[in-house]
Amino acid sequence: MHQLAQDRRALLRYLLQDLQVRGRDVLLPVGCSDFDEWLLDALSVERLLKQLKSGAPTLDLINACISTSTSAAARKDYLSTPPRGTTTGGEDGGIVDFRTLISGDATPSAVAAAADAAAAAEQDSHLPQLRLKSLQVGLQEYQLKELAYAIFLSCASAQASPGLLADLRASLELNETRAAELQRITTLVGQHGITSLASLEMHIRLLQIVRPSAFDSFRNFVRWRDTVTSVIWLVLSQAVRDTWVAAPAEGSGGSSGGEASARMLLARLKGGLRRLDVRVADDYDDAEYGEAAEAVFGAADQLAQRCQTGWSFPWGLRARLAELLLRGIFDTLDEGQYNDHRQELLGILQGTVWRQLQITPDVHNAVFAWVHFRQFAVSQELLLLEVARQAIQSVRTAGASPRLEGSGSPLLVTKEEYDSQFPAEVMACVSQSVCEVLGNYHASVDDPRVMKGLIGVLDAAEAAGGRRDQLPQLLDGCIAASVEAAFDASLEQLSANVSAEEDLIMLLAASCAELFKREAATYSPLLAAHQPQARVVAAATLHEVYGAKMLPWLIGVNGLTKSALEAIRASMALEELLLEECRDSEAAPDPWGTMERLSPLLYTWAQGQISMLGGWMDRILSAEDWTRVSKQRAHGSRSVVETIKIVTETLEALFDMKLAIPAGVVRCLTEGVDLAMQKYCEFVRQQVGSPDAIIPPRPPLTRYKREIAVQAEQQAAAAASGVTPAGQLSKMKSKVHEALNINWLPPLGTTEEERRVMAFHYDGLVVRLNSVQHLMDSLGGLERMVVDRWDDGRPRSAKARDGKSAYDWIAGMFDGARAAAARTRDHLARFIAVRLVFGELRDTIYERLYRFHVQVSRLEMVLQEVDRLLGDICSHVHDALPPKLARAVCSALVSAVQSVLLDGGPFRLFTPQDVDMLEADMAQMRAMFYADGDGIGLEEVDAVCRPLSDVVDLMQLDTGLIIQNLKQANATLGRFHKSPRGTPAALDPDVLLRILCHRADHAASKYLKKDYKIPKKMPGALSSSVSDVASKAGGVFRRGK
Repeated sequence: MHQLAQDRRALLRYLLQDLQVRGRDVLLPVGCSDFDEWLLDALSVERLLKQLKSGAPTLDLINACISTSTSAAARKDYLSTPPRGTTTGGEDGGIVDFRTLISGDATPSAVAAAADAAAAAEQDSHLPQLRLKSLQVGLQEYQLKELAYAIFLSCASAQASPGLLADLRASLELNETRAAELQRITTLVGQHGITSLASLEMHIRLLQIVRPSAFDSFRNFVRWRDTVTSVIWLVLSQAVRDTWVAAPAEGSGGSSGGEASARMLLARLKGGLRRLDVRVADDYDDAEYGEAAEAVFGAADQLAQRCQTGWSFPWGLRARLAELLLRGIFDTLDEGQYNDHRQELLGILQGTVWRQLQITPDVHNAVFAWVHFRQFAVSQELLLLEVARQAIQSVRTAGASPRLEGSGSPLLVTKEEYDSQFPAEVMACVSQSVCEVLGNYHASVDDPRVMKGLIGVLDAAEAAGGRRDQLPQLLDGCIAASVEAAFDASLEQLSANVSAEEDLIMLLAASCAELFKREAATYSPLLAAHQPQARVVAAATLHEVYGAKMLPWLIGVNGLTKSALEAIRASMALEELLLEECRDSEAAPDPWGTMERLSPLLYTWAQGQISMLGGWMDRILSAEDWTRVSKQRAHGSRSVVETIKIVTETLEALFDMKLAIPAGVVRCLTEGVDLAMQKYCEFVRQQVGSPDAIIPPRPPLTRYKREIAVQAEQQAAAAASGVTPAGQLSKMKSKVHEALNINWLPPLGTTEEERRVMAFHYDGLVVRLNSVQHLMDSLGGLERMVVDRWDDGRPRSAKARDGKSAYDWIAGMFDGARAAAARTRDHLARFIAVRLVFGELRDTIYERLYRFHVQVSRLEMVLQEVDRLLGDICSHVHDALPPKLARAVCSALVSAVQSVLLDGGPFRLFTPQDVDMLEADMAQMRAMFYADGDGIGLEEVDAVCRPLSDVVDLMQLDTGLIIQNLKQANATLGRFHKSPRGTPAALDPDVLLRILCHRADHAASKYLKKDYKIPKKMPGALSSSVSDVASKAGGVFRRGK
């Protein structure tokens, strides 16, 4: 592939990525994950710009694609680009006269002349042009031709025969009237001692000498004067800009002083030229014209003296004049033959004219070779190619000067630079022009001898320029451009006769196969001497251009119809032919990946399946009542059975197409299936919601008061035994007791959220849990089925080529569903555990466990209920679920027991002596969940129970030590600041404070009253009637404050 095509892709990719960074939505064709090369080649810059200018928020790249190959245009652009250090461009399109140059105004005569010049340029546009920046002298072709003839007459009119002058006049396309006027001018100036017009000074002298009387009409005079003034202004203005030399007197003023002098002199020159610009005979005054000419000469003389170039013509102008004069050796009627005065003209040019124009022999040889090649393009005379090749071999060249590759003025190259550089530049132009012809040799070169001659000229030109090693690269570009041009011609012809796109693709594939066979049989053998890989280049180019046409069609196919399949098969046959030619080449193109290019259809199908799968899931879940499909253990719901069946059938339908499905399409569908299964799991989890509403809130903190604790215990004992206090005072004391010891634990079911949690029965929860587990167990089988069937459909060549890396996409196929199922399973297990512990056993734990004294109500009664309820639930779940449930219940029970120890209300009172019994209870709980190895592992049990164990360990410390730890913790973390997560219990102020609140110790109560102002009874809203009851009792309880 040519470098320019790669550069085009890089530029388009950068621009599109920049648009994305700036917030513009860039819509890729379905199946494209990035700016692929085939997509960039198919983009039409014109269509892309049209979308950008429309201001649409989304840039749709499929609408910016074109059917034909844009890489052909890229290569053609390359071949029309100047080779190595040269710059494209001919003369300016419009007429260049004085008024256009200095003011931009256009006169009617100027407009007419511009039209004539444009027509002439259009007529010669198909011919080779010396596209050198140094030759862009700013003059029209007719002006250059008149100037060349005038210089020739001034230098050699006395030597030239009338026949030679007639031939030269015909070559320069000058009519007899114009030629006679120029002859009169040279005769006139000769009378004034001017023997040559090959310098700028002599042309300014012309303005002083020549008057309208020398011309047949005033209009012809204006035309001649415009040419002279254009030359004067162009050369001097650019000389001032690039080679101005400041005078010594201006040195102290810096560059500004020199610039001021230059601007002043240019203004004088412009003023003088403006005065000369008389376009109507009635406005002409000879005396005024003479004064203006003198003013022009005076200003020009000062400018020339201050410029390094002086009065010299720029080299670009001299070279163009030499080219025009050398064309005069050819017959104007039989353009492939020399005229009768060829030798005479060459003798005069080399003996006289070149000396005046300072044209060296090397420059002459370079221009001589060029005009012969150009004449071949005009006449197709094969002999001229051989003459051009021999002339090129006699040219001595040097590398191009770096100066010309910069931004300096091309008109002001010095003689020394141009002597060494110009021949090399001409050879580069010869190479480029040959490449332009070879860039379409399938259409323009039928004769093998012409093909061989063109290659010979190109070889000689590259060798003369010291670039012969780059000849294979040039031929690569020519082969690619010609193949693409032939492809475009075939496409155009077929498009005119075929309407169906798939038929066009099929016929175009057959045409490309014939084109390649013709290339291999006719042209490649001629190219092989200089480029052995000619057939490979042609094959790679055909592969590229056909792919650029076929791939966009393939993306737009709406269905795999019979005609579409035929087109695809023809395309694959062509690719096999082309890739076989390129098999052992390093430049072998990447396969089209036809199956991957079918991705739009396959992705569309997959997206449709995913959409339908979502609808099926909605219907399945809406009809689910969470009853078992059978009475057997571990059976899930109907919904999970139907879900697994549907996703299995969806995946199998993809592989039933019997195609080598691209991994991306498979991944797309599996991701959709994965999301559907995640949706199922999330539905189950969200349907049951959170169970935390039934977890009791923390009660307000109270401190130990012996009298209140004793009285509350007595009252509880009396109530338990059925004894009722007698008398009014007893009734009053009972009311006061109830107010002081109001139950902080709210009854279960007082809120809507609590009723919602308790409404879920264990049977429904177990069915949900089994369903999620069944879904998890099915994921492994689904993954194996997908991998096996995808691998079975892959061709052997792909397996050998891709290796193990082809299976990278398999990793994490259903990880989303697996993670969602695990989250839902753990959530359901926790929901069951919370409901069991904080719902079923709420009263047992919060009303009875460790109330007043540890020994009165131990943990064993709770563990018996847990064992019974958990065993009943585990008998109906999947075999993998009992450990999960046991862990969840253990965690919930640990949380509940810890809540009793730290937030159990005012009548949970403990002493260090209670720790032995608490540890015994904990050991019993560990043993129950370990279940002799049939339950949770010992390490896991210990990890779950660790928060509770840490609290019990702290409870055995002396009150003073706990108070000291609390003070240190407050000093470290800040009082009343919440402890960071993971803070050890021994350093947690919240835990230490609650242990003190439940410590049956006077010192602890005193510390809490003094430092924390913690009351001895429930405050505020929880005992709203306390103050009323106390006042009626006559202050009986005020002593206890």
